[in-house]
Order: sequence, then structure tokens, then C-alpha cells
Amino acid sequence: MKTLIFLCNENSEIDIRDDIKDAKQEITAGEFYYTTWSCGNNTRIEVGDKAYFKRTGSRPHGFFAAGKVVAALKEYQLKTQNEYKNLSEAYLNSFYGNSFMVVVQIDSVVDFDQPLEQEKLRYMPQFRGANFTFMQGGCKFDERFCESLDSAWENHSMPLSRQGYGKRLVDIFCDKGKKHKDERNYQDAIKAYNQALDIQPGYSKAINALNLCESLLNRQNTKVISTVEEIKPDNISQESESSNTLKPSNEVEIIENISIVSIPEKKENEEEADLLGAGFGNYQKNKEVEKAAIDFVQKQYHGWNIQSVERDNLGYDLICTKDSIVKNIEVKGVSGREPAFIITANEVEQAKKNPNFVLWVVTSALNSPKGHCWTGCEMLSQFELKPIQYMARQRPIFKVE
Repeated sequence: MKTLIFLCNENSEIDIRDDIKDAKQEITAGEFYYTTWSCGNNTRIEVGDKAYFKRTGSRPHGFFAAGKVVAALKEYQLKTQNEYKNLSEAYLNSFYGNSFMVVVQIDSVVDFDQPLEQEKLRYMPQFRGANFTFMQGGCKFDERFCESLDSAWENHSMPLSRQGYGKRLVDIFCDKGKKHKDERNYQDAIKAYNQALDIQPGYSKAINALNLCESLLNRQNTKVISTVEEIKPDNISQESESSNTLKPSNEVEIIENISIVSIPEKKENEEEADLLGAGFGNYQKNKEVEKAAIDFVQKQYHGWNIQSVERDNLGYDLICTKDSIVKNIEVKGVSGREPAFIITANEVEQAKKNPNFVLWVVTSALNSPKGHCWTGCEMLSQFELKPIQYMARQRPIFKVE
């Protein structure tokens, strides 16, 4: 899958601001926004290619929307014409001047005056050597920098969306999932979180919530099965009840093949807390947990250049680099299943200001480690920070002469 850059000059696309408003409304309603866009003479665009839209012409220059290339309706596909039979299903049978046109499905957008500015990207170390100048739409972005662009776009569009200057469909689906989860409708919650992951497969917020809902649904189903086992049918005759040759129903056969676990009655919030657990221990155990967590995270970056900076008090533990990609990784390990941990002011500052910051939390680190990761922006939006320590200094004493 390639990453393509489509260009937008307001002088020629005079309705772009209205189009962005329409896109925000569609996304808010839980729908993709579909548009057609010119791609010059590029004939290698495929369905599924990643798409970014870049503002050109008047400043600020930068990226204001993202999505992916999709197939045109069959009756409008250019490939139905023999001359263009080798093109993909994405190409339309109409042209923009002399340029081909393709169909793009947009899932995230910000206001036209709030783009992810290319001048800021140029100064980031992970974009050193990247080209942001394109002569026509539909050009391929250097694959060495695609992951960094995705990360920068997420860090840019997420806060703007919360402030009303943009919309992200992945957030809409996550909010829908949370609503269903709060209503204990776990099946629909799982569906919503899977929709979010279809858009952004590695989105940790959706992954963590999905795992939790699957656990809660499994527990809910186990309770239902336990209840069914305890119910004796009252419409069976006395003769049938005493007969050893009575053939069980399919439902009973299925139930008998399931191993039932006895679960005490709990309120829903107590169940959820039990699934997550706790993660604080004594000093020696914490050191063991920390080492296990570091080892776990380093294995996730196999093939990367890894430098430990744990003793340098930088606000993160590891610097991981691969080609032009840089990750400043803070690792937290807990012995229980709840991702609760102590974080320093320096680490919070890195989460706020460092676009390369990544938080890894390894739960059940000593026995069955499971990794969870967040960008700095995700961490600040998804975690509640509570002060547990204060700096105390004696106030100066002023003597009155």
C-alpha cells in the first residue's frame, strides 16, 4: 500500500471550505466522506492506497485531510473502456482537464486554515531528507517517512478534533463503542471498536477497549450459561423426568460441553476493576517488574537500533531508531492487570511537547506480560493524572523590626 499526496489550491478549488464542512458533518454522523480528485497522469494508483490532501497556493501549506483510495462504482470505472483496461477500479471515466480522476474515502479532516504545516515537519528529525514538493496530485510519498507522517497527522488532528476544528471517524466509532460498553451492550461495542480499527489498525485506545469488552462479554455469557444450567424445565412430564433414555436437546448438548466457571455476583464496575487489577508493589518487586517490562518492549523493536537512556532523566527510557523513524519510549511495568502507574512531571512534559514520545505500559509483567502503547497525545487524553507527591519548602520568615 502506497501513500499518495493529492494537491488542493483554493484558487481552483473554490468550494473547498464548504467541502470540509460537509466532510465534518458526514464524519460526525458516522459516515465516510467521498470525493473525487485529480491525479495528473499517474496510472499506478490502486484501491487501498493511503491518501493525504495537501494545501498549496496560499499559505499555510500542509496536510488537511486523510483517507484512502476506493473503487468507483462499476458503471463509472474508466477501466471498462478497452483503452484503459489496465487501470485499477479507482479511476473515474471522467477527467479534470487532461488529468485522471480517482475516488477517495476521507476519514479525518481539519479546517483548511489549520493544516499540518510542512514547514514544521521539515524541522523534525524524523523527516530529515523528506520531499514535500509535488508537481502534480497523486504523487507517491517516500515510504521511509510514511509512518512518521501518519504519527504526525494523528498528533495534529486529534486535539483539533476535540477543539471543534476537525473530525476523525476513528473517534466517532470509539465514542460509540464506549456508549455501548457503558450500557453493557458489549457485542455492539466490539463492533464499533472493530470499525475504528478498520480505519486505524494500530490504534491502541480501540485495541485496549476491544480487549476489555471481549473479556466482559465472555464473563457475561458465562453467567448466562450458568443460569441456564440451574433452570429446570417445568413443562416436562413426570414420566420424561424419570426416564434415562430421554434424548437431550441441542441446546442442552451444547451447554454440557462447556466448562462452567463459578463467578460471584459483582456490580459491573467491580467486574471491570477485577479484570484490570492493580500494579503497585515493594521496591525489589518494582525493580523486577521494571526490568521485565524493558525486556518486553525491546523485543517489540527487534531490528531497530535501541539506546537505553534510563539514567539520563530525559523523560523517557529508550531511543529507538530505524531508518528515519525515531521513537522516544517511556516504559512502565506493573505486576497486575490495571495500567496504573507513577509518572513524573518530566515524562508528562515529554508527552506534551515531544512528537516522538511513546508510552509503553506492560501489565502482568512478571508472569503473562501484555503490552499497551500510546502516543503522548493519546496518553494525555486517555489517562487521568492525579498528584501523589508535592515539593515542600519552608516559607521565608520575615522579621518585623
